[in-house]
Amino acid sequence: MSEVTIPFLTSSSSDWQAQLHKELKDNTALLHYHSPIEDLSISLTELESPQLKFTQCEPISWKRMVTTSALNEKHSNQLLLAALMQGADAIYIEQTSSQTNFQELLAEIEVAYISCFICFDCEDAYLHFERSADEKHKSHCIVVFRFGQQKNSISSYDAQQIGANCSTQLAAGLFELQQILEQNQNPGTIYFELGVGNEYLIEIAKFRAARVLVAQLEKIHEVQLDLQIIAKTGFCNKSLKDPYTNLLRLSTEGLSAVMGGANALCIQPYDALSSAGASEFGQRMALNIANLLADEAQLSELRDPLQNAYAIEKICLELVHKSWALLCDLDEQPLKATDVLKEQIKQTRLVRTAQFNSGKNTLIGINAFHNEFESPKADWGTIPMAFGLPYLIFEKIAE
Repeated sequence: MSEVTIPFLTSSSSDWQAQLHKELKDNTALLHYHSPIEDLSISLTELESPQLKFTQCEPISWKRMVTTSALNEKHSNQLLLAALMQGADAIYIEQTSSQTNFQELLAEIEVAYISCFICFDCEDAYLHFERSADEKHKSHCIVVFRFGQQKNSISSYDAQQIGANCSTQLAAGLFELQQILEQNQNPGTIYFELGVGNEYLIEIAKFRAARVLVAQLEKIHEVQLDLQIIAKTGFCNKSLKDPYTNLLRLSTEGLSAVMGGANALCIQPYDALSSAGASEFGQRMALNIANLLADEAQLSELRDPLQNAYAIEKICLELVHKSWALLCDLDEQPLKATDVLKEQIKQTRLVRTAQFNSGKNTLIGINAFHNEFESPKADWGTIPMAFGLPYLIFEKIAE
């Protein structure tokens, strides 16, 4: 095959902008991005504005993660074994207690060959693990602490699920990290759990902004952290009445997390919060999407593929500035931090709800183009709460 050289002629910024205006004619408003939810306004042609500092990124081989509760050991064990057979290479176990039977929970799971995270919310649960778990489990499982001096986990997933915008999510997580760094001078590895929304480019920018912001805290506290970002899809835009549209939404959400640099991707079954729990179909499809991204799309290892992409980096920089400003506000009044975050989230939640009710936010199968075909019957079960607010699920608003 002969080499073909395409002579791209250089042009000035003013010539390029003039050509854009010419081609867009009456639609030049498209050159300006505005989001009431994110409170962001940017020009897509303002090349003279500040740019992100270039950083050399190591390639990330992200994990296909499945999460489960330790409350029902036998059921969770069966779920984990099935997921591992279907392509998962990381598991995350939550809700451990001082009664958890770790032998039954981890039976036949080869923890030496996969990433097995076990999360502890209190000291009693962790001490029980140390006393009762097999030596191979204690040697190979990755312990995630959410309490005390050993705390190495932060999360803004719940904030995202109740309606927080990206800058509030990031600031909430950074405030947690700031508190950890004030108590523990060198925590080493930090696990940062982030929810994934449906605004594709903004979500990519959010994950990239998380690394920039953590790097700023590292510099201030003179530490070096191993930041491990765990991305989890949620339920705000999911439908129990039109199950197949969820597959498209989960695919784009998973892709944005991977392109943004997540270390682990947990695509949750769309019906996990239904009264009957996740169906076998929902569980299998969730994992299949991650398999498609890793194997079919060949995205199993990435080195910041969108570095220097103008729109992404512009949004990323704006999120960094807004998140850092909110973090500074929280740091000045730590005792009122929860109230400040809650007020921010409530305001954004109102905007999201108004856009949905007015039709500006169109969700196929929920507030437009309802499913006319037969699908499995399912109802929403108990909805989790955070900051005194229930998860924002648009299908329940539409009922």
